[in-house]
Amino acid sequence: MQKFISPQIIPLVAMSLLAHVTLSGGRVASSLLVLEYGYSEAIAGLTYGLYGLMPAVLSLHLGRVVDRVGPKHVMRLCLASMVLGLMLPALHLSLVSVLACATLGGLGFGGYILAAQVSVSLMPVDNASDRTGMFAWLQMGTSVSAVAGPVLVGVLIDSKGFSVAYTCLALIVGAGLLWSFRAKLPEAAEPTDAKSRDGILREVMRDGALFRIYLLSMAVYLAWDCFAFLIPVLGTERGYSAAEVGAVLSFFAVGTFVVRALQPWLSRRATEWRTLCVSYLVAAVVFGMLPFAQNTLLLCAISLAFGMSAGVGHPNIMNLILKRVGAEKSGEASGLRLMTGNMAGMMGTAGCGAIAAFVGVIPVFVGIAAIMGLSGWQANREDRGGVDT
Repeated sequence: MQKFISPQIIPLVAMSLLAHVTLSGGRVASSLLVLEYGYSEAIAGLTYGLYGLMPAVLSLHLGRVVDRVGPKHVMRLCLASMVLGLMLPALHLSLVSVLACATLGGLGFGGYILAAQVSVSLMPVDNASDRTGMFAWLQMGTSVSAVAGPVLVGVLIDSKGFSVAYTCLALIVGAGLLWSFRAKLPEAAEPTDAKSRDGILREVMRDGALFRIYLLSMAVYLAWDCFAFLIPVLGTERGYSAAEVGAVLSFFAVGTFVVRALQPWLSRRATEWRTLCVSYLVAAVVFGMLPFAQNTLLLCAISLAFGMSAGVGHPNIMNLILKRVGAEKSGEASGLRLMTGNMAGMMGTAGCGAIAAFVGVIPVFVGIAAIMGLSGWQANREDRGGVDT
């Protein structure tokens, strides 16, 4: 372990691993259940997108709360919300319980990850660029659960059914809740100057570079969520089993884990903008290839490549934002990023489902590829322009 990785990050990595099954497993289970019950791809997209609804609406306020009271209590309440949401379909399978699970699970994980990111922003590092590695290590826990979650859910659904799958997910998140009572977390930061009293929205609107960072953050969320939604759609169309769909998504998670493990090394050899430029361009190629991948082996390879591309997006963007706003507003800034990102993901998946239902999936893939290519071009402009972030 490199010396700039604080030991305080280890409990957060473990808690993130246990908490993230709400999204990694719950989203796959919800999408497959809705499709199995005979609902359209549009309804499946809406169900998937509901995991981002409450964060899109409330994350800015949640971020302010985390800045004010500190991360510990917010984490525990949010983990409890995830457990409650997962227990609803575990006890009674229906469209309503699945929608409620998505809403509570999305709110819970959104609040949890906000509090975890604030904790990382308050941890000591030797160099400012090293914090990118800290954010990446935080998300390694989610990468592990993103591998295990879909595979576990797929196997449990095929062998035991949806109720058992949701029950196991609830128990896993409950273990994370118990762990949170042992984790030592930083206290809330104190405001340092008058600028810190300005709202983050006002700061974004007057800072062009910060505004562009948030737009590029939305592109990462859009590509990430649409990829995870469209793989089950493709799998259903082609007759893949739940385990095969889970395996493809797990290769994506393997890619994110590998690149995040290397991020502390990468952050000392390339700027955030250069890393993002390469990431977006690879994502554009991936979405251009997806509709032509006709077997699970090729899909797994493409998924791995996209995972390595997408895995560097969030930590680099978080560090760019933190450099501009400061640690005392990290919760509010992270909340705005989560709000706008989940809004982009929610609208994107719902839109993808609707378009796919009417004209097929190829226009969807082409459109996302174009967005990611444009984002890569913008990141390259920022890198060449030498923007001080």
